[in-house]
Parts: sequence; structure tokens; C-alpha cells
Amino acid sequence: MTLATISQEATERARVHYNSQNAQNLYEVIIGSDTLNLGIYEDNPARSIAEGMHKTTEWMAENVQNLNANFRVLDIGSGYGPAARYLAGKYGCHVTCINISEEQNQKNEALNREKNLAHLIEIAFGNFKEMPFDDASFDLAWSQDALFHTDDPGKVLEEAYRILKPGGQFLLMDILQADDCPDGALQEALQRVNIHNPRLGSFQSYQNQAETLGFECLNVVDKSEQLFIHYGKLEQAVINHYDELSQKCNTDFLESTKIGLSHWVKSAEKGLFKWGLFHFRRP
Repeated sequence: MTLATISQEATERARVHYNSQNAQNLYEVIIGSDTLNLGIYEDNPARSIAEGMHKTTEWMAENVQNLNANFRVLDIGSGYGPAARYLAGKYGCHVTCINISEEQNQKNEALNREKNLAHLIEIAFGNFKEMPFDDASFDLAWSQDALFHTDDPGKVLEEAYRILKPGGQFLLMDILQADDCPDGALQEALQRVNIHNPRLGSFQSYQNQAETLGFECLNVVDKSEQLFIHYGKLEQAVINHYDELSQKCNTDFLESTKIGLSHWVKSAEKGLFKWGLFHFRRP
């Protein structure tokens, strides 16, 4: 199997997962929000999953230097577009979303119209390893918990560097593995979201790749303890809403999700999963 074929398969698996009606129904019931990234609960452990997810977006935005209405922002792996709507709504900046799921893009577009933000947000269907944008065309590249789906995160960092203007910032929050995580240790957990890559990125690998490309590293923040809390909340939510979910999701999918979330919690407890923020700048 060629590297190109492996790359195409990784992209297709992400597209299939997020286009899945089962996945959409699951997120609607246990989260009740258009947000799918991980949440922050350190200042309020009782915070709901949806509120925790929104808190992450707020916190990320606070880390951007001089964010204002003149910024052109690229949301990489934008999902349903909650970050784009937050950035456009609060700061008035123009946001371009790139995402591989047709279903998510359609809902993103509808929500933008509903919130009267369509004039500030545009949506591009595409693979974030080959982004259809000109060099040096954005002030900020932004990504929340999307790059772990790719088989080649270094290529996405390369594309982010290319599309950023000199002085442009890259805010990247991602699910990672421990630097010393054994190969295959996360396989059972990752199958829940249809990921079959042998390894994820790590704190060290992302920093090394960014440095090689020429990025300046402004900050790295480890939020791994929040990943354990977040997936514990998700696991409990599935248990609490199992009867309702069984009416909306395929039985095999639901059982696989419950087992998969258990693997996520156990792996996070062992320190194999990590989660954190990288703040890079193109010189």
C-alpha cells in the first residue's frame, strides 16, 4: 500500500465518521451543542460538556495576540463551525472554514445564516493537508482537536505555515499521545472515531515539526488532566442516556461507542493520551 493510499484512507475514514447519522445523533443527545472539541472544567468541575467545550474556545481566543476585526482566520477542521461563529461574533473577524464532512459543512452554513454571521464566514470543502488557499493569506490559523485524525500532522503544519502571513499566528489544540506511548496502545480507543493511524502526534513531535518548518513557538500549555475529565463525562453521559440513544443509534455503534469511551478513559488515566495547546508564529 502506498503512502498516498494510506493518506486517502485516513481522510475518508474521518469523512465517513462525521457524516454518520449515528455519530450525529449521539452528539446531539449527549452534548446538545454544535461543538465537538474537548472541554475545560478546571475552574468548574460541575460544568456541562457543552459549556466545557465552549470554555475551551473562549480560552483559546484569549491566547491570540491582538485579535481584532481585521484578522483573516482559517479554521482548520472546523466541524459544525462553533469556533468560527464565536470568533466572528465576538471579534468581528472574517473566518474561512475548511472541513472534510459534507454533512457538517451544510449544518455549519445553516447555523451561520441563523446567527446572521454568513457574511463573515465562508466554508470550503477540503482536505487540510492540501488546502486550496493562496500563500500568506491569513493572519491566524486555528484548529481544535482535528489534526489527530490525519496520518500526517506534519503536512498540516506545513500547510498552516504556507497560508499564514509573516507574523501570522497558529493556535493548535489537539489530542496527542505521550511521547513514550507504545505503538498500538491507543488502537482500541481510536477505533471509536474510526482512526487507524499507528501513532498520534505528541508534545515533542509537534514542537520539533514546527521548529523544522521555521515557526516560532510562543507557548505550549498541557491540559491533559482535562482530557481525562472530559471523556469521563462523555462515558457517563452515554450510560445515563443509553435508552434514549438506543432509539436513535444502531446497536452495534452504540455498544462500540460505550466500549471505546471506556478505553479512552482508561488510557487517559494511564497518561497515554495527552491534550494541549500550541501557539506558534510565522516569522
